[in-house]
Amino acid sequence: MRKVLLISNKVFHYRVSNYNYFARRFREEGIEFLVRANDLQNNNPYPVEFDFQVIPFGFLRYKREIERIQPDVVILFLHLKDLFVWPLIHWLKLKRIPVVYWNKGVNLEVRAPRLRNHLFYYVHSRCDAILLYSKHNTADIQPKNHSKVFIANNTINLEALPRVSESKEEIKREFGIPFQKVVLFVGRMRDVKKVEHLVEAFNSIDEPGVGCVIVGDSMNYDLPSMMRRKNIMYLGEIFDPKNERMSRLFKASDVFCIPGDVGLGLNEAFHWGLPVVTEDGLQPPEIHYLTQGRNGFVVPENDIGALREKLLLLLRDDALRAEFSRAAREDIARDASIENMFSGFSSCVRAMMAVSAAQSLGGKPATTP
Repeated sequence: MRKVLLISNKVFHYRVSNYNYFARRFREEGIEFLVRANDLQNNNPYPVEFDFQVIPFGFLRYKREIERIQPDVVILFLHLKDLFVWPLIHWLKLKRIPVVYWNKGVNLEVRAPRLRNHLFYYVHSRCDAILLYSKHNTADIQPKNHSKVFIANNTINLEALPRVSESKEEIKREFGIPFQKVVLFVGRMRDVKKVEHLVEAFNSIDEPGVGCVIVGDSMNYDLPSMMRRKNIMYLGEIFDPKNERMSRLFKASDVFCIPGDVGLGLNEAFHWGLPVVTEDGLQPPEIHYLTQGRNGFVVPENDIGALREKLLLLLRDDALRAEFSRAAREDIARDASIENMFSGFSSCVRAMMAVSAAQSLGGKPATTP
């Protein structure tokens, strides 16, 4: 059986669900999917259904493991600050093992990144293929490398999310949520998430029955001192690896808002039919699932007034919110299914296996998607 090896940094539980799906689908295509990483999230609830080992980072360790496995293709899901990636890429090229770099193209969380981008450009040029989160990330790939690009729309395995039978009212009683209509924020409150903008917006909202629920690691934010009204609830961190409690919170809510980097929270929100309101700025690839005026709104960056206005528009207008909700479910099912993501991986891997076969015969075809 042919083999594809994914080398990754820490594997989070939602990725385990993705990789289980990948392993089943690759097996159907006669390919074994293996993963090696430096860590696995604690208390991961999903059974690991693929060949997996934790191996501390280090060039010699991974060189030995690759020599033992003898993969047909290697996919790197690593940060450039994982320093062993640099000698590893060059060694893989020397061994004529096709190497794929899976990423967003460049670091999307920094401004004026031109100098830093050259490190990414170098990696793109050394690798045989570039697997991107979104077709929109192609804008950050140099034209000479466009022929190497494959797209695997980034997502979580929405099929694995639990079904929720409880009503909104039952869920609100469970969590002690007193609001008739709820704006939900979920995520680790890194600076790029801009949770303070959402708090500031609700500090100026005096709308009966409307409230905001915030969930996640507050990190450096002192949320209680920032909240000046009783229309904001902070539930803290919810350890919920199976997504059971969070799924109930999504079902109980009406609108989802992360003013900054929306990330995969947008995928989950759309799955539950929640329109998304966010700001323009340094957004990740998942922002492209949002269509302005169809399933959500993107307001000007740092414009708290506009953020407040769009949140209230959706909360007040039940018909508009229902229309956005239907579009959100439809769009995420079409654009960000786990099968859609796997298809991008499969196309890339098959092209690289063709390269490998040609190299063994002394030739090398173009790596076009």
